[in-house]
Parts: sequence; structure tokens; C-alpha cells
Amino acid sequence: MTYSVSENIIRNTVFNAAGRFWGILVTIFLTPYILGHIGIERYGIWAIVGVLTGYFSLLDFGMGTSFVKYISEYYAKKDYKSINQVISTGAAFYAVFAAVVVLVAFLAMHQLLALFKVPQELAGEVFFVFRLGIVLFAVSNILSAFQAVQGGLQRMDISNKISIGASVPMILGTVYFLEAGYGLRGLMLNNAVILAATGAANVIAGFRIFPELRLSPSLVTRGMFGKLLNFGFKMQFSKVADAVVFQTDRLLIGHFLGVGEVGVYQLGSSIAYQVRAVPLLLVSAILPAASDLNAKLEHDRLKMLYLKSSKYLVLASFPLIFFTMAAAQLVMRTWVGPGYERSALVLQLLAAGYLANLLSGVGTSVSAAIGKPEIQMWAAIISAVSNIVLSVALILSIGFFGVAVATDVSFILSTGYFFFKLHRQMGLSTRKMAMEIVSLPLCAALLPALAIAGLHYWLKPAFMCAGRPGSFGILAMEGLAFAGIYLAGIIKGGYLDGYDREMLRKAVLYLKSRTAPYAGL
Repeated sequence: MTYSVSENIIRNTVFNAAGRFWGILVTIFLTPYILGHIGIERYGIWAIVGVLTGYFSLLDFGMGTSFVKYISEYYAKKDYKSINQVISTGAAFYAVFAAVVVLVAFLAMHQLLALFKVPQELAGEVFFVFRLGIVLFAVSNILSAFQAVQGGLQRMDISNKISIGASVPMILGTVYFLEAGYGLRGLMLNNAVILAATGAANVIAGFRIFPELRLSPSLVTRGMFGKLLNFGFKMQFSKVADAVVFQTDRLLIGHFLGVGEVGVYQLGSSIAYQVRAVPLLLVSAILPAASDLNAKLEHDRLKMLYLKSSKYLVLASFPLIFFTMAAAQLVMRTWVGPGYERSALVLQLLAAGYLANLLSGVGTSVSAAIGKPEIQMWAAIISAVSNIVLSVALILSIGFFGVAVATDVSFILSTGYFFFKLHRQMGLSTRKMAMEIVSLPLCAALLPALAIAGLHYWLKPAFMCAGRPGSFGILAMEGLAFAGIYLAGIIKGGYLDGYDREMLRKAVLYLKSRTAPYAGL
């Protein structure tokens, strides 16, 4: 079946949303359970090991970031040989990369972990988790070339079905290993089992949806390696910036303040990160669609895709972020119970910075699709450098919350630069976009957010007495009231035009078509 650009985006966004929301629900319910079994200190160690493992991805020169772009472009041109060259070359590179990463990580393990205040009695667990985590990371990179087939062919339905399906044994495995007393070791062993299952599923799916898929040493070419590396290297700066801005804060807190403080920070930042991820679902299918339009030289349609997608991203981002900031203390109390007020403040601070970062979500995909990754590259450099400098300075001067403040400032600086360069490249006015796209949702979200924040301030003693079920009830009622006021402002302000309403109608019809077979169950 052949789909239009808008239908492809709607279909893939629906499946991405389903997969992501399920992942968020799993995180929400599992985190308090994990925290209760391993404690705040081990939870902080788990976060640090995850950061250190992720940092090794920065050594791949950005190869993986180019897979989806080129698979999508070659598929639009029906150049199947080049697609096989992308996959074969990528898999071969990551096989060599895996050996190098494992060797370097094992040799440098003691020096890396010595940077953090890890209690001596936990050292054995940390070393085991770090070693196995690095091996799993290396294997997952090799498999990423096969998973990219689903993204390049715009078959996010398959990737999300695999993800949701794997979550069930992941949940069961988590419960089993923790109840059996395996602690951090059990969590990482569970990850190994799930990687084996999902990896096999992704390889099988790749061959099924792309029957022309072939793997051969003869398809590993220097020319394709150079093309992937040239594009990926520029995109790598964005990966570095993400690692610095989203991950280094935990390393700095662990080094200067201890692993227990990392756990407190992680609770607030994890909620902020999940909230940020929800609106980004609207742009998760943009890169392959934009690459397809750019390959066909349909630049007017590409510009319209950018403007409309940015509008929908803003429409979804503002209410989520502002409500989270206004109700942060209640959110944290509902999630993990009382005693995490500092985590709630971290959530509020980071949500503000993440909003600035969210606004460039569509632009990052479009800049990559039009072959201008250097725009994102320089924005990433600004973000990373300013974040490191400010984080160190502020954590030494104002302590625990300094890192979150540094994150906010670095996001504002980098986003401002990114919009200036991208809009000049595309011939767009940033000021005009702000007035037409941002102003109404900003006002519609700010007013109910201020009302909720004021309510929490005046009735704080009553909220403090409510248990977790009571807090959830209050949060649900506030969320419904906020959504009603926000939607009323959007509708009354005439924010959605005829095209927007038609897109909404298509989305609703598609959802109905997907849920109709289950209506009678």
C-alpha cells in the first residue's frame, strides 16, 4: 500500500506515540518499585553507569546517525544496492568498533569509576554492571543497522510493536531479579536477555520488510563509509551536546556531591525527560519524510512540512511543560511519595530549559534532511561548551541546583542560534513564526499554570497531608481543568486552520481504523 507524505507521518506518529506512552507508563510504575528494592544510593550508581556506557557512543564518529537518512533517500530512488551498502558497511564498522570499545572500557574501568564517590562495599556490583553494560552497548550498535531499515522505510509500526512486546518480559524479569535479591546485577542481566530478544526480532523484521536486503563483505565499500562518516561526523556534535547537557550533570553531581545526590537529581530529571519526549513524538517521523521530499526536490512541500510540524509541536509542548512546572511537587509526591521536594525543584528547573530545546525539534530533522547538519553542529557546540563551563561554575558556587540552571541557559543560547541559521537558510522569519505559532499557545498555557501554582502555594498544608492516592486524584482534576482552559483558548483564538482540522480528521480516522477490530472485545 502506498501512503502520501501526510498519511505516512500520521501513521508513524501514531505508532511512535503508542510505543512511547507505553514506555513512559512502564517507567512510571517500575521506578518506585526499583527504588524501593535497591535504595537511592544504588539508584544513583545505576544512573552513573548508564551515563558512562552511553558516553562510549561518542567514539563512533556519528556513523549511526546517518543510517535512516540514506536508507530513506535510496529507497525513494529505488537504489537497493546502495541500501545494502549502507547496512553492510555500517554493520562491519560497528563490529570493529565493538571490539575497540570493549577493550578500552575494560582497561579504563578502574580509572573512570574512581572519579565518583562509590562506597567500597558497592564496588563489586559497580564493576560487574559496568562490564556487562559495555558489552551490551557494543552489541546493540551492531544491530542498529538492521533497526534503521524500519526507520528508513518509514515502518515505525514494526519497531514500536517490537518495543512494546519486549517490555512485558522486561517487566517480569525486573521483578524476578529484584525479588530474588540480585540487585543491580539482576537489572543488567535482565537487559542482556531483552537485547537478545529484540535484536533477533529487528534482524528478522529487516529481512521481511526489505526482501532485497543482502549482507556481504563485497558491499562494504570505502565510498559508502566516507559518505556515512562525512554526514555523521557533523551530526556527531549534536550527540556530544546531548550527552553533555542530558548526562554530564549526573557525573558532575556524583563527583562533587556523591552518588546519593545523583539519585535525588535523577528522579526529577527523569520525569522532565519523559515529559520532553511526549511532544517530540510528533516529529519522530519527520526525518525520513523530509529526506524523501528533499530527494525529490519538492522544496515548497518541505517548507510547509516544517511550518506545520512546528505548529503542532508547539501546540503539544506548551501545556505539558507548563502544567508540569506548576504541579511539580504534586507530580513527585504522587510518583514516589513524600520527601523528594528537591527532586521536584529539579523537575521545574529542567522543564523550563527543555521547552527551549523542544522548539527546535522539527528543525533538527529538517536541517539533516536538506544536507545542512552543520547548523545543528554549531548549535550543539554552543550548547555543550556553555553547559560544561556554567555547570562547573554554578555547582561550585550555588551547589546542587546549579547544574539544572546551567542546562537552562545552554539550551536557550543554542536554540536561539539554531533558529537564526536555519530560518536564514530556508528564507523564513523567526519573528513572524513566533507571533503566528508561539504567542497564542503561550498565553493559553501560562494562565492556567499560574492559577495552579497559586493554588498550590495557598493550600500547601492541605496538599502535604494527602497521601499518594489523594495526590493522584488532585493531580488528575487539575490536569483536566488545565486541559479544558487551554483548549478553550486555542479554539477561541482560531489557532487551527482548515488544513490543520483536515489533518486532525485524518488522524482520528486512522486511529478508528486501527482500533475498530478490537471494538467488540
